[in-house]
Amino acid sequence: MTTAELVMIVIAVFVAAFTQVLSGFGFALMSVPLMSLVVPTQEAVVISTLLGCAVSSGQAWKGRAIVERDIARRLIIGAYLGMPFGLLIFITVDEHVLKLMLGIAVLIAVVLLVVRIDLDRAGPGFEYGAGVVSGLLNTSLSTNGPPLAFTLQARHLPPAQFRATINMVFAFSNIVGVSLFLASGKVTRDGLIGVAVALPALFIGQLCALPLRRFLDPARFRVLVLVLLVLAATSAIYAALK
Repeated sequence: MTTAELVMIVIAVFVAAFTQVLSGFGFALMSVPLMSLVVPTQEAVVISTLLGCAVSSGQAWKGRAIVERDIARRLIIGAYLGMPFGLLIFITVDEHVLKLMLGIAVLIAVVLLVVRIDLDRAGPGFEYGAGVVSGLLNTSLSTNGPPLAFTLQARHLPPAQFRATINMVFAFSNIVGVSLFLASGKVTRDGLIGVAVALPALFIGQLCALPLRRFLDPARFRVLVLVLLVLAATSAIYAALK
């Protein structure tokens, strides 16, 4: 892995961590497309998943007392069912096709995050289904957040409970996702180097963003993040088609 590639990974992780703290979502959605501009998409997915595992586990532990456990359990079970299929896509699909899928998945994610649908009357099967989709996206593209965020928004969870619940699902999903990547031999030396180099940027990005949250209009910043996600998705699609 070259110095230029490592620098881009550090920048991508810093931007993604900074964005996540300010907006409450988007670490993998932002980091994977940016990293995939300079490294193979599979490498970017593994690096994002490893870093995400560390972050979500800590946040899940802090918020464990207010997790909506029934919803979290159904989402986690669904995610476990979807993960093997996502890994199959990850292993077998061509790099350019994976990049194209990544870009399309991020654009769909933007739509889901913009649209707020009331699904109070939907039964538990809705959560299992959303979990399956998130699991498939987790081990194929490391972009499992949108179906989870969409589901929890539809269930009208308060912000603190929303964050605690989604991080609990992330934590359990990422632990299994990392295990599957290890078992399939997809955690490479270059990937581990990328994680080690980017880890400080992850924490620095979070620390830099924390003091700024009180000064930013959350609604306006959310729009900015969505615009950045569209640009990242477009870049991934362009890289896939060129």
